[in-house]
Amino acid sequence: MDTAIFYHMKKTHSNKRKPKTPLALRLLRLTYNTLGRVFPAYFGRRAYALWFTTTRFKTPPYERPALAAARNEQVSVNGLQIAVYLWQHESIAPAATLLFIHGWTGRGSQVASYIERLTGLGYRVISFDGPAHGNTPGKQTSLLEMTDVIFALNKKYGDFDAAITHSFGGMILTFAMSLGLKVDRAALICPPNNFQVILDNFQRILQLPDCVMQAMERISYATHGQVIRDLVDMENNVRRLSCKSLLIHDEDDTDISWHSSEKIARAWPGARFIKTQGLGHRRIVRDSQVVQHIIDFLDPIPPKDHPETAD
Repeated sequence: MDTAIFYHMKKTHSNKRKPKTPLALRLLRLTYNTLGRVFPAYFGRRAYALWFTTTRFKTPPYERPALAAARNEQVSVNGLQIAVYLWQHESIAPAATLLFIHGWTGRGSQVASYIERLTGLGYRVISFDGPAHGNTPGKQTSLLEMTDVIFALNKKYGDFDAAITHSFGGMILTFAMSLGLKVDRAALICPPNNFQVILDNFQRILQLPDCVMQAMERISYATHGQVIRDLVDMENNVRRLSCKSLLIHDEDDTDISWHSSEKIARAWPGARFIKTQGLGHRRIVRDSQVVQHIIDFLDPIPPKDHPETAD
């Protein structure tokens, strides 16, 4: 196994105040911490339903021009019409295809900061809003359903030469690659190294008492089986991948610790890892230095004959 190479980018910390916790979240935490301790089975079922329920956020102004410039299409997956966005240069014929996979509560337009640079290199860029995200209908989704979307896009648009992912999207990509998806280069921003990281984050955000969390996990195992947790484990899934990979994670990420990317990079043969500071879990996606590192990683366009898995 090749040794992962570690870099460190210094960023200045801002003096912005910590955002206030929304009232709805404070009330939810109070309910789970009082009634949940008395009725753990009931609130475990409530938490399990909430686990699959997404939250939509408004498209920020800096992403709107990219959305306006996109060619809008749809692909049908499990009865849902998935919103798909495509970009390519007006005068440069695409020589390769890049897929962007957003994270939980994310959206396809988060690739906006990369579009002009990527299309200028000769990439056709494909992005999408997952089920219950962005402009795609639905209220709930799962990692398995998101993976179905990836394979539906692969069937419709052909193989992907490269991919950029954010957060949960990295786990989706490597799971799909373990099932046979072909990608030559993968740039992953703030991915979780295993399923437990996501569960721990869910418990932390809602401040769920252990008894409720245990009830929720029992329901999950009864529904999907514990094998799912092992199948999506990123450290396991990357060990046999030989595609070129770049992982970028911020030291101040309070959603997913940067140690997740460190562990993935050590397991992924030849992976490079960049650790940033002061960008957190979301702003890192559009940071100019991060964008430049990913563009450098993807330039020139990768040849099409790279093997995906080691023998």
